[in-house]
Amino acid sequence: MYRITSLFLLAIFLLTGVPVGAAPSVTANAEEALKRSRASEGRILGEHRLLDQNGKPVDLSVYRGKPLVVSMIYTACDHTCPVTTQTTAKAVATARRALGTDSFNVVSIGFDTVRDTPDALRAYARQQGISVDGWSFLAGDSEGMEKLAADLGFTWFVTSRGFDHIAQTTVIDAGGKIYRQVYGENYEVPLLVEPLKDLVLGRAAALDSIESISNRIRFFCTVYDPSADAYRFDYGIFLDFGFSALALLTIIWLTVKLWRESRSPSR
Repeated sequence: MYRITSLFLLAIFLLTGVPVGAAPSVTANAEEALKRSRASEGRILGEHRLLDQNGKPVDLSVYRGKPLVVSMIYTACDHTCPVTTQTTAKAVATARRALGTDSFNVVSIGFDTVRDTPDALRAYARQQGISVDGWSFLAGDSEGMEKLAADLGFTWFVTSRGFDHIAQTTVIDAGGKIYRQVYGENYEVPLLVEPLKDLVLGRAAALDSIESISNRIRFFCTVYDPSADAYRFDYGIFLDFGFSALALLTIIWLTVKLWRESRSPSR
């Protein structure tokens, strides 16, 4: 397997071989796979019915109303997918501490429609130590998975070792629109948390209530601390704002004082 990685964008795994029968018909080319993935940003995710880890039908539309993180994996994977799942778990935990435990949902979707049954996904979740409210593991049939992959811009191929696929984690906004693609199996935490922060607190959140205004303040004051590998509320921003405001008022006062003195008659 040849792996092409970059620090911020991608870890794409592609080998020669014919595409899986249920997989999208695409060329085995890393650049094309990335282009396909990037092109999905801004697309509204269609209606897709899957099964959760307990075998119950789930429509992806039920996740509307909150941001959604989608991680495509296959349960027989012995390296990339487990690493991706653990990386996502770390980022999700960090995001929920900063943004709220119920501020977004997560789904891991098994794209191997032969082996990724609800039972297999339930076992995979247990092996990975994922038992988190708001995180489901979903399975689907070949036709449905092909359509879902097309919507997400996700590419995979069959190989003698299983599958090669673009390592892609997708952030979807509350309205079902693909907001950001995150690449790599071992990506940096802020690459996932920052778009979620945008959607929950910041630029993509409406200012239509006291709570939303409070969230906007949290957006500007919640910052990533690399030394702690965590997000924290930075009170220093308020101090900087206060000093800046005081300096501005002082300048205004001095300007007005000098103007009045210049206007007053000399004695």
